[in-house]
Amino acid sequence: MNEERFTGKADFYDKFRPSYPETLINFLYENAQCDAVADIGAGTGKFTRCLLKKPWNVIAVEPNADMREKLSDIEEISVVNAPAEETLLKSHSVGLVTAAQAFHWFDEELFKAECKRILTENGKLAIIFNERVLDGCEISRLRNEICMRYCGTFHSGHVGKRTSEEGDSFLRGEYFSEVMYFSADNDMVMDEQSFIGDTLSRSYAIGKEHADYNRFIGELKDAFAKCESGGMVTVKCKTSCYLGRF
Repeated sequence: MNEERFTGKADFYDKFRPSYPETLINFLYENAQCDAVADIGAGTGKFTRCLLKKPWNVIAVEPNADMREKLSDIEEISVVNAPAEETLLKSHSVGLVTAAQAFHWFDEELFKAECKRILTENGKLAIIFNERVLDGCEISRLRNEICMRYCGTFHSGHVGKRTSEEGDSFLRGEYFSEVMYFSADNDMVMDEQSFIGDTLSRSYAIGKEHADYNRFIGELKDAFAKCESGGMVTVKCKTSCYLGRF
């Protein structure tokens, strides 16, 4: 289980992580055709808040206490303290399950079994990633090099399990019996504080207690200074969604 990987990072996560394109929410609404959604591994509610743009009954499931405290600020949703593999939700109670920036932390087969239990007969699972596009993005290349030097658990692709290409093949060809794919540009324009805060929100980022923390932050600031224009950098990103059935 990975329930404590983000303890102490909720403030950074809530403030500096990217949101999701409105076109993605439209895609899900048009293709899920349901009344109730369960956002699993909801974190601080970055994606949960996007779901509220549609007339869904939204449930957020999150096992980490720090993250769940942020979720409690969203009055329109129900919040459940549970892991992805055992959500405590009623059987066949939701037409759409979403896992935004979270699927890589789950036991994939146990999560599949839980989705089958809680989804309605024609229900679907949406697995969603925000990913940096490294081609032609100097600031992300430099950032990754710094993280590789200082962060012992640094990972890229589908968060260490697979490369993006391997993850795409797995979800299309193995995990789902049928799947629809959505993608959209989701570039982030960041000042120095946002650039560093987003990095510190990552599970692998070292904290202030680490002996190399000041050097880590110093190198991130140097990278930002090298790439900034008018006090800002553009981090190339895309949002991908796999909407499927089992």
